[in-house]
Formats: sequence, structure tokens, C-alpha cells
Amino acid sequence: MTETNAAQEFGSPMYRAEVTSREPMASVLASNPEIYFVPPKRSAEWGEWEYRPGSYYDTTTGSKHPDWKDVDLPIATNDIERLRRDFVEWGYCKVDRAIAPDQVADIRERVLEQAEGERLAGIAQKTQSGQNINCCVNKGRCFEGLIEHDPTVVQRGPLVEQLVDEALGPGWICSSLIAAIAVRGGVPQALHQDQGIALDSRHPLTINLLTPITDVDEENGGTLLIPGSHRVLTDAVRAGAPVGKLGPAINLDAEAGTMVIIDGRVLHGTGINRTDTPRIVMLNAMQVGWLRQQENWMLSVRPEVIERASPKLLHRMGFQATTYGQTNEGHGFGALGAAGEAAGALVDFRLAADRGDYVRVGELGPDSTPEALAAPFTLREVVATARSGGKSAPLGIGETGPT
Repeated sequence: MTETNAAQEFGSPMYRAEVTSREPMASVLASNPEIYFVPPKRSAEWGEWEYRPGSYYDTTTGSKHPDWKDVDLPIATNDIERLRRDFVEWGYCKVDRAIAPDQVADIRERVLEQAEGERLAGIAQKTQSGQNINCCVNKGRCFEGLIEHDPTVVQRGPLVEQLVDEALGPGWICSSLIAAIAVRGGVPQALHQDQGIALDSRHPLTINLLTPITDVDEENGGTLLIPGSHRVLTDAVRAGAPVGKLGPAINLDAEAGTMVIIDGRVLHGTGINRTDTPRIVMLNAMQVGWLRQQENWMLSVRPEVIERASPKLLHRMGFQATTYGQTNEGHGFGALGAAGEAAGALVDFRLAADRGDYVRVGELGPDSTPEALAAPFTLREVVATARSGGKSAPLGIGETGPT
């Protein structure tokens, strides 16, 4: 049924303006014509695009930009008070030497090897800037450590987790882990917000832990961002007002191993790599536990990764249900979503599916045969495991229901 026919039959829809609104980006683009979409190029046309001086990507780092050089923008530090202040005011902060040089080197080698392997296999994901490697948790043990902030990989893991806890609240999970490679000839990514919903939220619902694996600056595609844009856009949405003229974008500059924590409401995008060396950043997106994740970990993660995963890694990937999300055949109702919580653990469902012996509960009734009622339902086994440790949820699945 077309929109016109629906309107004729049902009348004016409720919340039409709210559901169809394109704010705040509509007024961002209208008030800032230097921000626009640069169409990506196919391989045959790679590098052939119109560079417009004065556009959002025609910029430099904050310390060199005439509009920002005298402003106290974020610096790389491990002073938690400075990190908090930078994050709240500017929408990002820089954790100094979050990853040690030897781990940076290991990750860089693994990313470049994987990128070449996926190109040779004909499955590389081309982007407007170069190439992305997706679902990295399947592609090296070092990436598992990145997601769970294992101190053997992320030496400043406790500091990073404390800041993310404060920004998102407890129970946050990982949305995706991507290696983003920018090469010469790519076009700049359109400025965007990672947090696509509830843009009037009082705190971020999504955060990107951006970790350069090569030094980044204005020459090799340092991430473009507008400092403080999270506050400007959020205030406009709350007020129901259009966004006016924004400050200019800058290129993020950071040494390899720095972990940049970016508020999901900040306007940002990949910059232009003008060098012959691939620019690599790890994009480790974190979010509140009730949002749908970008990566469908439940389906995509390799069985061997699942089998060896720690309770913390399983939780980060969304294998812990809560009442409000990710329950499986009802298991998880009443759970808190905590790491290792048996009342909401989903991993055994996935492992049963991998083995080919996941038995789902189907149609049952008073006339069902004893054999049908006694079927080896995977749900029964999972609940029994939770109960055996005395850890089943108070409102979880029981042996019999109320009559």
C-alpha cells in the first residue's frame, strides 16, 4: 500500500513528524555547505574525484588549525580527571599508550596479512577510503584481547573500562570490532554520528574506541571530527531547533597505540590518506546493552572462538541475555545481563546449533505424546544447568507453570 493510499484509508498518522525527521543532519547540511557527501569511486576510477578547497576535509590537526590552535583541545594523557573533562567538553579523549608498542606491531602485522588474504580470496570489503576487515574477533587472538581489554593486549584496559563505565553505565557491550584501512586515492567519509537514535540523550548510548595502529595526522587520513559537536547537535534536538553554523572539522592526530574514546554523537568521518603507507585504525564500538549490535556476533563468531572465550568476552559480544533483550526461547527473562550469569547465558544454545543438535521447543499441547513432552529440548538442558548452580533467575523458566 502506498503512503497516499494509506493516508486516504487511515487518515493522518501519529508521530509523523518525529518518525520522518532528518534532524539534526538536515540542518547541519543546510547551514554548513562545506559538509557534503563525496561519492565513492570504483576501482577503475580510484583517485579520480574533485577536491574542493574549503570543504570539511580541507583541514589540518587542531594544533595547526587557525580556529583551534589556541584552544585547549584533548591531549594524550592518563590523568583521569583530564580525560573526563576532555570527553565531556569536546566529545573525545585520548588515553596515552593504551596499547604497548609490541602489541601494536603484532596487530599491525595481523591486519595487513588479513587484508591481503581477503583480497586474494575475493572477499575484501572495499570502502570509500580503502578496505575494512570485519568481525576481527575471528581473525587473531590479539583482537579478542582488544574487545575484553585484556591487560596483555590493552595495558591501560582498567582506565579505559572505567571511562566507558562512566559514560555508558554498567552492562555495556561491544557492537563491532573493525580494522579500517585508508589508502591513497580514497575519498573522505561523510561526517556522521554513530549514535543513530535518541540524539537528545543526556549521555552517550554509543562510544567508539578508536585505536590508531599507525600514527595518524592530517597527511595520512587522521579521522575528521568537529570538537564539541556532540553538545551542539544534542542541544538543538532537545530544543527542536535547527543546527546553525558549526566550527570547522580537524584531523585527529595520535601516535599508534593511543586509544581515542569518542562520544557516538560527535560528527566525524575518515580523512584523506595522501601517503603511500596504509593508515590503520581499530574501531571498537561499545554501546548500552539494550541496543542492537552492528555485528551479529551470535551468528558470525567462529565455534573455536566461542569455546575458548572468557565470560567477559562472551558478555561483550552479547551472549548474556537480560529481561529486555536477547532472550532465547524465554531463557534470560529475569536475568541482569552480567558476565558469567548462568540465568542469562546463551552460549550453550549457540554451541548446540554448531553441533547440529539444537532441539527447539515447538508445538505442544494436552494431547502431546509422552515422547514429545520428554524431548531433549536444549532449553531444558540450559535451564537445568543454571538451576544446578543455584543461579537461575527468580522469574525464569520452571519445571511447571502456574495453573
